[in-house]
Amino acid sequence: MCSHPIQAKKNTGELFIVYMLLRQMPLSLHMVKEKRGGAQMSDYLDMLSVLGIAGAHPGGLQLTKQLMDEWDLPFPARILDAGCGTGQTLHYLSQLGHQPEGVDADPRMVNKARNRLQSAVPVSVGLIENLPAKNNQFDAVLCESVLSFSRTESALKEIWRVLKDGGRLAAAEMTLENALPEEDEKEIAGFYKFTGLLTEKEWIAAIEAAGFHDVRFMQHDRGLLDQNQPDHELDMDENIPPEIFEVLDTHRHILQKYKKALGFRLYLAEK
Repeated sequence: MCSHPIQAKKNTGELFIVYMLLRQMPLSLHMVKEKRGGAQMSDYLDMLSVLGIAGAHPGGLQLTKQLMDEWDLPFPARILDAGCGTGQTLHYLSQLGHQPEGVDADPRMVNKARNRLQSAVPVSVGLIENLPAKNNQFDAVLCESVLSFSRTESALKEIWRVLKDGGRLAAAEMTLENALPEEDEKEIAGFYKFTGLLTEKEWIAAIEAAGFHDVRFMQHDRGLLDQNQPDHELDMDENIPPEIFEVLDTHRHILQKYKKALGFRLYLAEK
């Protein structure tokens, strides 16, 4: 594993960043075929974990910073980063003086977050549908491109459970802008392992159905491919499977093919 996260250059697309950094890695980072759980690595989330990509969600850390500038939270707030990845957001929240905690379903991501944070922030392995937290524990829960990969209804109810009365939810999620044929939805959902593709109205309805109120959203004008994300970082495993380029190619192809149909919103709500 790299000893320090590698920060990507500004105003550069995610795919190009990863390609260039991997091509320039020293030979100590071996390109080998590697078995994970009895199968070759070919999953989008697995790819994010192997590369240790931080800020992979649309808007990246800049969107998180914008949110924290505008979010009306107590100080210091107890904030759960549900699906914390390598801990980039946790580190930022800690720097602001808040009391963040992280949870992620992937043990590799949790290890990378713990290495980054050096025990300064609690990080645990757990599912968003079954959070390792007590009722009414947090002032806010932050989900950065996480709910789409979960059983959304169960995840939202679980988030509601761990929030204090009056607690806040912020969820940055891929949103379907235009109706797609069923076969196209299957292509997108199949690659990303989404449980479904939701429109803006469907996201709002799902959040309200979990018990939240005052549901609203922040919208960005540009599509997913056009989001300049200057805060990408890589904390890569030593052994990088060569199939990773196939996963990245497919990711790029899908975003390009469906760039008019796929957008994202930052959904905000209150318990």
